[in-house]
Amino acid sequence: MTSPLFYRTLGDPSDPTLIILHGLLGTSDNWQTLGKAYSEHYSVWLIDQRNHGRSPHFETHQYPELAQDLCAFMDEHGIEKAHVLGHSMGGKTALMFAHHHPDRLRKLIVADMAVRAYDPHHQPIFDALLSAPIETASGRSEIENHLNTQLDDSSMVGFLMKSLRRRPDHGFTWRPNVPVLRDALSDVVGEVPLALNTWPTLVIYGGQSNYVKQPDIERYEEACMLLETHCIADAGHWLHASHPEEFFAITYAFLDA
Repeated sequence: MTSPLFYRTLGDPSDPTLIILHGLLGTSDNWQTLGKAYSEHYSVWLIDQRNHGRSPHFETHQYPELAQDLCAFMDEHGIEKAHVLGHSMGGKTALMFAHHHPDRLRKLIVADMAVRAYDPHHQPIFDALLSAPIETASGRSEIENHLNTQLDDSSMVGFLMKSLRRRPDHGFTWRPNVPVLRDALSDVVGEVPLALNTWPTLVIYGGQSNYVKQPDIERYEEACMLLETHCIADAGHWLHASHPEEFFAITYAFLDA
């Protein structure tokens, strides 16, 4: 099986491989700056997961499929083992990959994500995306104004606007496969397996985020024999974007140990 996923590479191919997986509605672009920093010592692969960015759209979006996509990607590119860093949805993809393919993993970094199921809370975002006048809008500002009215969250709107592209004929389109991702929300926020394991794991999370709480850390501690944790106290869910220097320092030290 070959992998059609879009990717970018940074660094020396002879260095140890680090694969980075973005979160829901994100792209590999979100990790360019940190990717360049890691590439001083690692061969960095920034991947657009299925139904995101420039990767193909599929009719389904479930973690076993995302994990198999990653395995097929590594096979296609001759990557026997890799460090894997995943944020949010990408963290659950990485956990699922580690569960099914532990022999392909060197070290695992999970950024602000637990293994448990979450209550779906993304519906307003998808409602705003699906109701945006992307086919008739004459300019980006019209769509941005619509999102601001619907969401009242300028940071989120700025993040979403990065995935808007102009169509060759007229109007705009979203890079993510918005209808499929909306329908797959229960899977995206669902639980992933975490069995007793010995792969080196770093769980890094934001102290102001609701995604990782003390019971989640305890579950990691019960399963991961080689676990490190780090809380960026004043960071939220987007800790790699809001606190890139601390995020890089902690994750690099873990990878380099």
